[in-house]
Amino acid sequence: MRLPRRSNRRAFTLMEIILVVVIMVIVTAIAIPVIRSMLTDSRSTAAGDLVRGRLAEARSRAMEDGRPWRIGCIPGTGMIQVAPEDSQEWAHASQDITEMIDLIRDQLPGDLIFGLSMSDIAGGGASSGGGWETMAVYLPGGDAREDRTVYFGATGFYPRRVTLRCLTGAVTIEDPDSRTLSP
Repeated sequence: MRLPRRSNRRAFTLMEIILVVVIMVIVTAIAIPVIRSMLTDSRSTAAGDLVRGRLAEARSRAMEDGRPWRIGCIPGTGMIQVAPEDSQEWAHASQDITEMIDLIRDQLPGDLIFGLSMSDIAGGGASSGGGWETMAVYLPGGDAREDRTVYFGATGFYPRRVTLRCLTGAVTIEDPDSRTLSP
């Protein structure tokens, strides 16, 4: 009678190690784009909340002070500013984050930028370094001076659209999943 041979294996073969490394590379190659997309989406949601909050702040301050308040952005950057319409802060495009009684200057999270058109964001064509572009001017009655549309998002991704209706002062932010955006 022959006894079964006992195998005392102390190491892995080269083929086994190569197979594990190949599987790890494939999983990583699949996971990185998914994680990047999820991070961009969460930053975009946070930016939408920030923009909506700053617009509400401008509207409420206009109603409280009884004078027009303006909110603006610098296209190609993530800078946003809220100040009275007649403020001297609109003359220069400062990019330092500030919060004072008559001035709020903030920045979108991450690498998100503002653009005046959808192609500025999606195609990365937004030029930076210009002056403040008006997003809205809220009047003391809570309405805005004119209808306005601005975009924000990460370069190369489908941007979100911020639409302001002048008569009501209402703001809507459309997600990139909404394929009804027009340039």
